[in-house]
Amino acid sequence: MCNHSWKDTIKRLTAKPLINKYLITRLNYFKRWGTYLSKTALALFLIFCLNSAVNLQNSRILVNAGSSLLIVGEGGYDSIQEAINNASSGDVIFVRKGVYRENIIINKAVTLMGEDRENTIIDGDSKGNVISINASYVNISGFTIKNSEPITGYGIVVDHSEKVIIQNNIIRGNGIGIQLTYSSENQVYNNTVSTNRIGLHLFCSAKNAIYRNVITINTDGIFIYYSTDNSFYENTIYSNYFGVFVFHYGDNNIFYHNNFVNNVNNVYAEQATSNLWSYKGEGNYWNDYRGNDMNGDGIGDVPRKITDKNNDDYPLMGRFCAFAVSYKGSVHYVATTSNATIHNFAFKTTTELGSNMLLFDVGTVDGSAGFIRMTIPKELMDNVHMVLIDDEKVNVNFLNVTEGKNIYLYFTFFGNCSVKIVYSEILELYHQLLKSYSELLDKFYDLNESYFKLLALNASNTMLIEKINILNEALYDQTENFKGLTYVFSASVAIFIVTTIYLSKKAHEKRGQVIKS
Repeated sequence: MCNHSWKDTIKRLTAKPLINKYLITRLNYFKRWGTYLSKTALALFLIFCLNSAVNLQNSRILVNAGSSLLIVGEGGYDSIQEAINNASSGDVIFVRKGVYRENIIINKAVTLMGEDRENTIIDGDSKGNVISINASYVNISGFTIKNSEPITGYGIVVDHSEKVIIQNNIIRGNGIGIQLTYSSENQVYNNTVSTNRIGLHLFCSAKNAIYRNVITINTDGIFIYYSTDNSFYENTIYSNYFGVFVFHYGDNNIFYHNNFVNNVNNVYAEQATSNLWSYKGEGNYWNDYRGNDMNGDGIGDVPRKITDKNNDDYPLMGRFCAFAVSYKGSVHYVATTSNATIHNFAFKTTTELGSNMLLFDVGTVDGSAGFIRMTIPKELMDNVHMVLIDDEKVNVNFLNVTEGKNIYLYFTFFGNCSVKIVYSEILELYHQLLKSYSELLDKFYDLNESYFKLLALNASNTMLIEKINILNEALYDQTENFKGLTYVFSASVAIFIVTTIYLSKKAHEKRGQVIKS
């Protein structure tokens, strides 16, 4: 199916009037969208960037002990390409802050690391592709990547490669921000992809993970063509003309925990394509969803229809956000779904008291009612003993989700407030003792019940013995009576026999006398 190049496909497709009109329309939309952002959209952009910053602080690049470190900038190579040419597979290239006007080709497994993604800039000078990757196991992070050729040029293109990681970059002002062509098992995460014709494009690519990116102010946020089995999750996709555009043979991809906000068209999917729009009972947030949540679990009661073959069966009632928490040498993510803004998120432990707490501030825009659905890993808290809103304990709905690795809870609030979620080893011990005491009481009551049943059974047994004794006495009396009757009957029989013999003898004698006479 995918036996031709993307550029050949562009030439072939643009020869058709319909597709040519499609591409021209995209360019016209892009011009229009240059001035689209309202103050509200800009505020949303800043909020999402701040939320992303929390995640980016936890991004790390691992360097093997045997790798060499090459420096670009002051005290090192003058250009990034020169450093790549002199590097070996497995080496790390560290690029100091500055503007590098280059078109880079990476043909070996290296890690390219910028000092500061805001100020370490690779500028393609509107020529060709900014970064072309033709090797597997390449890592790129910490850059602003901009100004490819504006129509068909790529900010980053990954071609016939796998296990490539693109993380923590700003990719803006390109024809196509990130392109994956004939590539699989790559990761694209924690990037801000904006003001491109197409933000992220997958062509003949499978099993890639695209997550925790901010994709905004592109004509097409994500474009999928001849690509299957890819995962898109925890992305914020907003203020694009098309949030996601699923073209020919874009099947069996999965989308969940994404925020679709203020796109002219959140999703366009051809009728023939079929994808999954939820995972383990949780879907995506859609700002145009109009369903209700009558059972209070943060999930819409009716599906969000996309096409006849595409539905989000579990639409989220609020925006999804994942907060990174470092604990005992590992990074865990606390997930929230809320119609309010969450900020100042923190995780605190008190070793002396054996307690863990999640703390954050939350508020709705107009001070109205708000809700939060939370997923807390049990590695952080074995249990939740109380939820405090403005230091007052509130009732919480613990959701019946049976996957076993997380705690799921739902609670409501009004206006702006502070929230504390508390786990305590002391309280856990107290609850365990209370549970054991309750179990002992239940067993005691069961024993009491059994004892009373035995007493009742013993009383019944005594009554039965008494009745048996009475019956035995009656039987004895009947036996004695029977004996008396037997004696009487025997005497009567004896008398009868004697009498019969006597009378027979007399009759015989009388007959003899008659005969003699």
